[in-house]
Amino acid sequence: MNGTRFVARVALGLLGIAAGVAEAQVKGQTDIHHIHGLAIDRRDPDAVLIATHTGLVRLGPAGAEWLGEHRFDLMGFTAHPREPNVAYASGHPDLPTYAREQVGNLGLLLTRDGGRTWQSVALRGHADFHALTYSPRAGGRLYGWNVAGEQSGLYRVSTREWKVERLAASGLMNVLALSAAPTEDGPLLAGTMKGLFVSRDQGETWQAVKGLSADAPVTAVSHGPSPTKVVYAYVHQAGRGLARSPDGGVSWGAPVLFTGAQTPVIALAVGPAEQVVVATTSADVMRSRDGGRKWETLVQHGRPVGARR
Repeated sequence: MNGTRFVARVALGLLGIAAGVAEAQVKGQTDIHHIHGLAIDRRDPDAVLIATHTGLVRLGPAGAEWLGEHRFDLMGFTAHPREPNVAYASGHPDLPTYAREQVGNLGLLLTRDGGRTWQSVALRGHADFHALTYSPRAGGRLYGWNVAGEQSGLYRVSTREWKVERLAASGLMNVLALSAAPTEDGPLLAGTMKGLFVSRDQGETWQAVKGLSADAPVTAVSHGPSPTKVVYAYVHQAGRGLARSPDGGVSWGAPVLFTGAQTPVIALAVGPAEQVVVATTSADVMRSRDGGRKWETLVQHGRPVGARR
């Protein structure tokens, strides 16, 4: 499929389901649409954090809770692997914030209270990271794919002093997802419109990963927690789908899930004990607790399973 047509199709689908979501929240409904990112809650592995077009949701056994007062459009999103209340994001302000500050891109966002409040820590007004990942290298680094303005591309940001570097990222383009290994010496992976790519020099150069289709979009990728080397990646192509690697992306098993020709997995999170959570462009969220052999639906077309209308 042509790359431009694929991105346009996904974007149109997401914009369509996003209409009216803010109004629904005001009325107290729990619908969850236009999903951009996922994380398994470090405080409770039965709960999932869902980054959306209209804010952050915590979905647990007791139901869905919209966190904080702001309804930022959280595009890129990643949680700290060891500090349970820390997460990073990027995106756009809600209407009240934009009316007050007149800034369309929030740059790099940080929360230290589990998503209830956010602060811009770098590139405010300049960056819109649509893919974001945390690496423990050098005391903590974020890698983000910026789609805003003339300075688009791959960035590396230190979480110690918020130093920003724009990388040449030779060999990398059309990024859809990023994932850093949970170890300091591990590689970076990028899902792109032309397959999965790997960098072993901290994002400077990239090469295609063998073993997955080189001509199909890889719409989501995520490493498992340390000390495992487990990686999951979603290949949006018939006969492919969600695949698992036990060795950091060197080899890949048979697909364990395909979500349809029109509804690819757009966000992916891997937790301890073989837990995997995926979200699709149709606002479905599914979880497996056994590495993808069995799945349970948590959200169906935007509505948490079991929620009352």
